[in-house]
Amino acid sequence: MNKQPTPYLCHIFVCANVRKSDPENPGCGAKGGGALKDKLKAAVKERGWKGKVRVSSTGCLGLCAQGPNVLLHPQGIHFSAVTENDLPAILREVEAAL
Repeated sequence: MNKQPTPYLCHIFVCANVRKSDPENPGCGAKGGGALKDKLKAAVKERGWKGKVRVSSTGCLGLCAQGPNVLLHPQGIHFSAVTENDLPAILREVEAAL
């Protein structure tokens, strides 16, 4: 095992978990988490942040009922109930970390 610091100034984790067993609380993936990840990934590329910022899908972040959820690491910032309209605010937080 090799231990090292994260190579990214900001890692954006977007929950894409789908809870098939709970139709009343289907998870972030069923609420558009995957589409949000794709839009954030495109925005990072467009801004030239590749190599500094990484966008990844993640499993459950524990707040399914409040999803879709987005987590910025190592900033420790968690966004819930995220919509496409929230992406500019999230990207401003990312930019502040660069």
